[in-house]
Amino acid sequence: MSSPDLSSLWLSTPQSATPGPDTSRAPPPPPPQSQSPLQRRLQTLLEGARESWTYAIFWESSHDNFSGATLLRWGDGYYQGEEEDKAKGKAPKTTTSAEQARRKKVLLELNSLISGPSVSADDVDEEVTDTVWFFLLSMTQSFANGTTLPGQAFFNSTPVWVAGSDRLSELACERARQGRMYGLRTLVCIPSANGVVELASTEVIFQNPDLMNKVLDLFNFNAVDGHPTLPPRQRDIQNYWRVNRRRRWGIQNFKKVTMIG
Repeated sequence: MSSPDLSSLWLSTPQSATPGPDTSRAPPPPPPQSQSPLQRRLQTLLEGARESWTYAIFWESSHDNFSGATLLRWGDGYYQGEEEDKAKGKAPKTTTSAEQARRKKVLLELNSLISGPSVSADDVDEEVTDTVWFFLLSMTQSFANGTTLPGQAFFNSTPVWVAGSDRLSELACERARQGRMYGLRTLVCIPSANGVVELASTEVIFQNPDLMNKVLDLFNFNAVDGHPTLPPRQRDIQNYWRVNRRRRWGIQNFKKVTMIG
């Protein structure tokens, strides 16, 4: 089966439909019992935060097999946006039936390529919202060192905090503009020794030093209670997680924060 062309999906504008009553859309499926240590840390980071974050992603550092260039690739992710929005009484943004059909078709194709033909259309019958869609498509992305917000944060060893839709749309960064297009209002990238923690929210959230300190604590992988290296990645579109290798990162790299907002 040939790989679907995902590049065009990033450029399409979300198609809004007239909002209707909030039918009972289930949130993304909960993590299984085999949830990786890295995903548990991402979950702990979000659930312990005062702010309302939609998701957290760990972009891991790797090298291109041909050029040897440093790249950031999907390491693991945790999504909690749908549940948080419902708890606050927010009505999810709706999309046209044609857009929903397109999204579900691509999700099935991606899952089939990654995990085999074990998923049917019934397994993705709930609405794929804009933020879920952006989060899932992030699994297909990789960034050269120094490009986009995650790449800049990693290259400069400096956190980047962008708050406000206007700021996101003004940046010369395709990922920031795409995030805004899919409903995000805040993007934060905090570097670690072997990757970047990216957090996003549909709300405007301003800089919080406590959050960056929590990242330092949670993603210090050489601590005494560090976890052993886990098996190779098996990315599943329904589950959103994978494993990564881990190393220590010093606090001295967080004395400066690039604040945009």
